[in-house]
Amino acid sequence: MNLIDLAVRQPKTVAVGVILALLGGLMALLAVPVQMTPEVKSVVVSVNTFWENASPQEIESDIIDEQEQRLGNLSRLVSMTSTSRAGIAELRLEFETGTDIDGAVAAVAQRLDEVPGYPVGVLQPVIEPLDPETRDYMSWVALSSSDPNFDATTLHDFMERRLVPRLERIDGISEVGMMGTREKEVHLIVDPMELARRGITYAELLGAIDANNDNYSGGRLPEGKNDVRVRAVGRFADVEKVAKLVVRKDATGTITLGELAEIREDYKEPTTWARSRGHKMPFFNFTLEHGANMLETMDRLRAEFDRLNAPGGLLERHARELGMDGELELVVNYDATTYVDEAVGLVQSNILIGGAIATIVLLLFLRSIRTVGIVGIAIPISVIASMIVLVALGRTINIVSLAGMAFAVGMVVDNAIVVLENIDTWRRRGVPIAQAALEGTREVWG
Repeated sequence: MNLIDLAVRQPKTVAVGVILALLGGLMALLAVPVQMTPEVKSVVVSVNTFWENASPQEIESDIIDEQEQRLGNLSRLVSMTSTSRAGIAELRLEFETGTDIDGAVAAVAQRLDEVPGYPVGVLQPVIEPLDPETRDYMSWVALSSSDPNFDATTLHDFMERRLVPRLERIDGISEVGMMGTREKEVHLIVDPMELARRGITYAELLGAIDANNDNYSGGRLPEGKNDVRVRAVGRFADVEKVAKLVVRKDATGTITLGELAEIREDYKEPTTWARSRGHKMPFFNFTLEHGANMLETMDRLRAEFDRLNAPGGLLERHARELGMDGELELVVNYDATTYVDEAVGLVQSNILIGGAIATIVLLLFLRSIRTVGIVGIAIPISVIASMIVLVALGRTINIVSLAGMAFAVGMVVDNAIVVLENIDTWRRRGVPIAQAALEGTREVWG
């Protein structure tokens, strides 16, 4: 007995199967992630290497050329694109479709370890399994200050140490980035007349600073059953320690850095900026975790913003610590879920309107409530049951999958009409209902 025979002869079994499919589809609907577009597994690896204050020409000659030389003959590499910008070297490595991305990342890291060395100040390359050309953020959030005299771009340390770890712990967030902030640094404004008067060269001055601003390991000393680790701590803790640094000590006395330069704590020159409400502000950007539900993640993110912005919250306490004449507030400037809601809602409304119009037109032409009822029931059953397939295959609800369902509604209507018309043809020949359903469906089952 084939499937058609079983469906005709066992209507109760079919009814139970439909009910189970609906229940499973409703449960899957609660679990399936909602996103703007389908997730495409990346076969691109990006490499970013930072070198502060370096020119694009220095980036290309000292970093890009060395990296390209080692990465050029990687297995299954399709293309390699490099970009040299002030302070950063970017490499985009595209591999053949189907390449194990984790293996590709490991191979890239191994080859980069073969680079003999980088200039002083170059940070370790950052390797990520993503395409920088298609990277998208789910939200941009500004840290706004209501005090017109306070520069919020100077809150880099507070954002990095107090806010970023808290936001990264939110379920569904894979990465929290910052833009438009300025880090603290110590400025040394050297007096060339003082250097010349004391006979000190710039090279001697830089050498003294480098030698005294570092930590060194002194090994270990055996102390009974224990080993005591010895470490020479030489890093500067504050501006006063910098001023007391000894540049030269000779028969004439001790010369400190404070005698040769003006020393003050300041902020780095801005290399990037972002603007909101007509003012420059620091921003957070958020990357969605692979397979996470964007709508639920954004709800959790907004709830955390409310807690941070609440009276007596972290932002209000920090504003008081800074002595601000105003408040700090996290303001959502861009929210991708707005477009997701609109796009998903539009496609959903099209499915409902299309199904309703098809049902009405069928009712006008067929003039049989029972016949049209079969078609009308088939549409929601098919759509809801398809959610089980989405979850089973690890897919998401997005504008592409919903558009496919909208097209499928038309196919369901067409197929149902073909089957019903053929069954009606067999009925007109005087064949019993059950036999007509069996033969009529068997002829057009494809």
